Amino acid sequence: MKYHPHGSVLFCTFSVEEGLLLLSNPLCLAIIKSCLARAQCLCPVKICHILIEATHVHMVLVVDNPDDVSGFIRNFKVETAHMLNRLLGRDKRTIWCEGYDSPIVLTPLRALVAIAYLYSNPAKDDLEVSIDRYPGFSSWKMFQQGKLLMGWRRLRRFQFQPLPHSSHCQEGYSREARRLLGEASEVQPFRLEPNAWMEAFGIRDSSAQQQINNRLMQRVRMLEHRAQLRRNKSGKPVLGRYRMLAERLRPTHRPRRSGRKTWCLSERRDVRVRFIRFFKELMHKARAIRERWLAGDVDAKYPPGLYPPSMPKLANVIGW
Repeated sequence: MKYHPHGSVLFCTFSVEEGLLLLSNPLCLAIIKSCLARAQCLCPVKICHILIEATHVHMVLVVDNPDDVSGFIRNFKVETAHMLNRLLGRDKRTIWCEGYDSPIVLTPLRALVAIAYLYSNPAKDDLEVSIDRYPGFSSWKMFQQGKLLMGWRRLRRFQFQPLPHSSHCQEGYSREARRLLGEASEVQPFRLEPNAWMEAFGIRDSSAQQQINNRLMQRVRMLEHRAQLRRNKSGKPVLGRYRMLAERLRPTHRPRRSGRKTWCLSERRDVRVRFIRFFKELMHKARAIRERWLAGDVDAKYPPGLYPPSMPKLANVIGW
């Protein structure tokens, strides 16, 4: 069960099942931008910060309508899967892992830590020394430059066709991106709201928000410096932006995953314990409502903030 109440801050992560598919080349970036803008138009979530690597997506968002969270992620997954499968000449192949991780962030400090982790991920994963040099998709430049509203061209599934083997190179991806974008006439907006998470915690003063954003940038630099010290000690270099831009789509790569799913994020143990106790009680109530539905009491209300399952089938229609 997932608990996404109105006004909550979520740290969402979802990954591809296999392959290096969300690359930094112009073709993959055009697909990502098109699908992000389309998903936000259909399910208007407040995206505060986002970063995409070849195998996974990290984002921090604020919930307005809880149904929009799952709808946004579902729409983004479906559209990217169709477009990438068509490029690879595959039919009805699964690209994304089922579901997504979306712990609720309970404190402002833990939200700042999560955002800093998001932007320092390229340095931590030895892709580039700094987020400033990362060629993949992220909201870092929009956040830094204050350009919070972008217009991106909408690509459609029927535009895509299998790429020949000779076109799976940097020049081929760039050429295909120019063709697709040249054929696309519709432009869709994408809005970034980097301070929405602070407003969700009641921090609305502009000077206080600026101070927190300065702390965020300092922490990102600290984490990048720490990653550089680790590389210096081990003698391992970064992959580098030029090798990332030249990387080919690799559908057979098996990503290594680590970590575990969590219900909430907080630096304070008492806050985590209190939330987990509340959430377990909420799940118990939800299961009780489900049992009442199965008994025929379909008027019982499911707890708000949770996603209700489908209504049980209580009878079969017999044709005459």
